[in-house]
Amino acid sequence: MRVPFEWLKEFVPIDVGASDLAKRLTMRGFEVEAEEAVRPAFSDVIVGEILDIDRPAGTEKLLLCKVDIGRDVLPIVCGAQNIATGNKVPVALPNTRLADGTVIEKRKVKGIESYGMLCSERELGLSDDHSGIFILSDEFRVGDSLSDALGLADTVFDVNVPPNRGDCQSILGIAREVASILNKKVTLPSFTLVEKEDPELRMSLAVLSPDGCPRYVLRMIRDIAILPSPFWMRNRITKCGMRPISSIVDVTNYVMVELGQPLHAFDYQKLARARIEVRLAGEKSTFRSLDGVDRKLEEGDLLICDGEGPVALAGIMGGENSEITSVTKHVALESAYFNPLFIRRTARRLELRSEASLRFEKGIDIANADFAAQRAVSLMHRIAGGTVVKGSKEFYEKKEPRTIFVNLKKVGELIGMPIEREDIIKSLQSIDIPVVKREKEGVVVSVPPFRHDLAEYMDIVEEVARIIGYENIPATVPISRLMPVRQQKMSLTASLAKQYFVSSGFYEAINYGFFNEKDITRFLIPEGDTRSRCVSILNPISQELGVMRTLLSPGLLESLAYNVNRGIKHLRMFEVGKVFYKADGTDSDSEARPSLRPGTPGGSEEPHPQAGTRAYAEVRRGERRSDNEGIQRKANRCEPLPQEPVFAGLVLTGREREYFWKGAPPELDFFDLKGVLEGMLDSFGLSLEVKRSEEPFLNRYNASDLFIAGVRAGWAGELKQEVLAAYGIEQKVYAAEIDLTIVAAQGLEERKYQPVPRYPSVIRDFSFIIEPGISVGSLIDNIKAVSPLIVSVGVFDLFKREKTSVAFRVTFQSLEDTLRDESVNKLQEIIIRKLTQIEGVKLRA
Repeated sequence: MRVPFEWLKEFVPIDVGASDLAKRLTMRGFEVEAEEAVRPAFSDVIVGEILDIDRPAGTEKLLLCKVDIGRDVLPIVCGAQNIATGNKVPVALPNTRLADGTVIEKRKVKGIESYGMLCSERELGLSDDHSGIFILSDEFRVGDSLSDALGLADTVFDVNVPPNRGDCQSILGIAREVASILNKKVTLPSFTLVEKEDPELRMSLAVLSPDGCPRYVLRMIRDIAILPSPFWMRNRITKCGMRPISSIVDVTNYVMVELGQPLHAFDYQKLARARIEVRLAGEKSTFRSLDGVDRKLEEGDLLICDGEGPVALAGIMGGENSEITSVTKHVALESAYFNPLFIRRTARRLELRSEASLRFEKGIDIANADFAAQRAVSLMHRIAGGTVVKGSKEFYEKKEPRTIFVNLKKVGELIGMPIEREDIIKSLQSIDIPVVKREKEGVVVSVPPFRHDLAEYMDIVEEVARIIGYENIPATVPISRLMPVRQQKMSLTASLAKQYFVSSGFYEAINYGFFNEKDITRFLIPEGDTRSRCVSILNPISQELGVMRTLLSPGLLESLAYNVNRGIKHLRMFEVGKVFYKADGTDSDSEARPSLRPGTPGGSEEPHPQAGTRAYAEVRRGERRSDNEGIQRKANRCEPLPQEPVFAGLVLTGREREYFWKGAPPELDFFDLKGVLEGMLDSFGLSLEVKRSEEPFLNRYNASDLFIAGVRAGWAGELKQEVLAAYGIEQKVYAAEIDLTIVAAQGLEERKYQPVPRYPSVIRDFSFIIEPGISVGSLIDNIKAVSPLIVSVGVFDLFKREKTSVAFRVTFQSLEDTLRDESVNKLQEIIIRKLTQIEGVKLRA
């Protein structure tokens, strides 16, 4: 929120400097991220008044003006034709520097001496308008500095407004906080509203969705002129980061920034049957918004309609069919309060955010709607002329203000310092939270309609602490016994796995716990596969992220593509997080799974104490949406919760390093990936078994399924080119996913250490010729099973032609005695006999 300091001073008398106030606002919880000094681009331009205009003989376009500058009357030659006697204009005297760096000098024009220059807005650096001289307001005093008269020198605060403080998305909202800081009172803008009866302009109003629109005010003004707004309004709108458009539209934006009330102006003559109707969309249709885009409407969208159809998306954007144009004569002005849930849902689905929707989503002051409408029509009358039609059409469902009881004794205990009763009451009253009842142990406060964030007792305690000042609360150490916290096994497993991957040169990625349903198709997952059973999200943040993820790899590939497209070609990345499978109704353990808590990447690590049925999960997802009966009906059905195993996903691509002095660095391959997984599992006391994989998204000749103690735990391999192409990746990528839930269940609780062997080991090499289709891994398993004295088996040579020649190195080791040749020879014979009994395996001569 951009807040001009000079505008703020119209609401509150400020007797401190801008920088001092910025620091105090920051300590109140409204961080001032920047203080932008706004200074005029010119120097020493003053206000002058044209006393006389003459056209010199022999000239067609030049005018000779006599200009009063306060201390003298000067002749100035001007070529603009929009000036008249009595106009007040900006005068640049000799030696004045303009915005483009031009220095004004006294000179002769057509033989006539000119002692300065009358300036346009562009020459002053105020806008791009160069159509004529900048005509100033009659209230300016001759001889005054133009910069001071226009209020150009200013400081603009860039305030980071907390998400729960929608009331502070306005100058008025920030002014309330400033008034509390400085112990002052807020003064609302004053104006005079002159209204006249007009029997010809009549409007009918019907609000058919009170839940979506508890208040709607409709006012009218006729016979207006669409003109450029006065400079003071354009200047303030520009400082706040908005673009001036025209007198009527600028007024609606000005009042929105000033009071926090979004407004919308309709061209009255474009409203069919002179009717406004607020209702929900009944079926799917399309609507063209002001930006010329056709928007797809769905059942439940809140609409503003005339007698024939939609003319605006309520609280988001108006329609092209009712917009204000240069020929508009009569204006119907909307000032309403829309339910934040309706606005948020539609804006998110359409991916359409406006200044109005950002305010409605956070909640505005329902009591301020008519005051803002009156303020707007008075400004329209002042700027664009016309006649304000007397009265208004209004729908208002008034509700009793919420009250909260505050135990004053506990306030001090919770904050951590003693606070006097009257100090607490004064603190609350300073931010317009009135005390409506005083009791022995506390007070009852009434929640003002603009404070949607105050819902319970602790919110009031936080307000008291904020007003007293966090910096004034002493730092104390709580006295309590510190009990050791035992980390849950699944959480510990995930943490140790992350540490191992980082130590292996991988970077961690953190992606959303949801993805696009198209990712399943991109990964060629067939129907019936567990990973095709997606859990739908009731309120997705976008249409592309509508289901909970069943794979980690799509998110990792998007992160990988982002890096590759920016020149990082050699990369190793991992992610640890949950995947989500819809329960098929046959899993007896499904009801014991933890509940799904959306909003956190990867979901929650720990089960919620109330987890157990689908009903609770969907109530959590649909909370504060009691208006949506469909969601409530779903919440009432008890269905099994989704399965939520924790997986580790890895991807690697490119070379081991960018360059190496000794030669070309090797390309990363499948065995680099397999080695990392083997090392990770070894840190848990587990061994990795691999078998040929039939995963549809992997190159079958460079892929394996991963097994832990005979249980399939994941997959690893080279991704197919068609999968990579779907993510815009053109280089080889190796990926793996492994179920850490299985690792946590199978891994050792504690590491067991053994002494360094005292006796020497014996090494024997074996070479076999094997037929195609025989797994080298199965042969290694057979060798290991021969004797516990065999401590390691590895492949040290491999040669392929029609058949494969593979050489194994076997290490024999005893912890109790020195091995003798006789014992090792017997084991060697058993190994040879056991392997050669396998069809297709022969000892190499």
